[in-house]
Amino acid sequence: MDEWDRVLEALRRAGLDLSAYKEPQLERRLESFLQRESFPSLAPFLEALDTNRDLFRRFYSYLTIHVTEFFRDVPYWAAFRSALEAQGRRHVSLWSAGCSWGAEPVTAAVILEDLGLSYDILATDTDELMLDAARTGRFSRAELEKVPPPYRRHFRVVGAEAVEAVLERGRIAFRRHDLVAEPPPGQFDVVICRNLIIYFRPPARAVALERLAQAVKPGGFLFLGATETFLEAQHWGFQVAAPALFYKKSAETSEQSQTPRVESW
Repeated sequence: MDEWDRVLEALRRAGLDLSAYKEPQLERRLESFLQRESFPSLAPFLEALDTNRDLFRRFYSYLTIHVTEFFRDVPYWAAFRSALEAQGRRHVSLWSAGCSWGAEPVTAAVILEDLGLSYDILATDTDELMLDAARTGRFSRAELEKVPPPYRRHFRVVGAEAVEAVLERGRIAFRRHDLVAEPPPGQFDVVICRNLIIYFRPPARAVALERLAQAVKPGGFLFLGATETFLEAQHWGFQVAAPALFYKKSAETSEQSQTPRVESW
């Protein structure tokens, strides 16, 4: 058994399976974590991992990918807003999969607030540390710089260094969910999963996309990351509404009339 297999086995014994992720990037993060925690080699780290739950949680949080920010890829969010606005909905149910510390579900909520829509958002992740951070609803003031000025009115300053979103028309609920290991947590008008599946091995990626597709109601949207592909879109009944945004066709309407018009992004 090589070193990486030993790490995966230690994680499995602790109740987490990271075999879906591509190895090279995780291995680099493992090496970085060992240096940060001052472990001289893998052996003492694996021994400690079996008994130190706090170390395990820190390691898992560090190992999984949490690169996110408010309004990441602004033009894509503008197209998302335009597509929703064209539909004329009054209420939106939304699942944010792989939500990390909450930037994407909060971005979606702020857009829905700005559109005057009511909403319910379920935000999920496998990392309890990230979910704990997301549940506080507090973010550093530096993060507010990522928010386009017209949307900043939906945030308020809390204390010297923190901000929080002002959500009046809906709510965000956070819970643990494993996209690869568990079925979808329901069906939704919108499913957002951005910049996560690019880190999965092909078999896990196929499972994840299938579950995301199943979770979208007919007439709803699947919103992926800017660099992610969905070549199986047609197989699952989707068509492109905008780059990275896929519309699930409804059997009740004709193909010509069902794709919402999205303004130029």
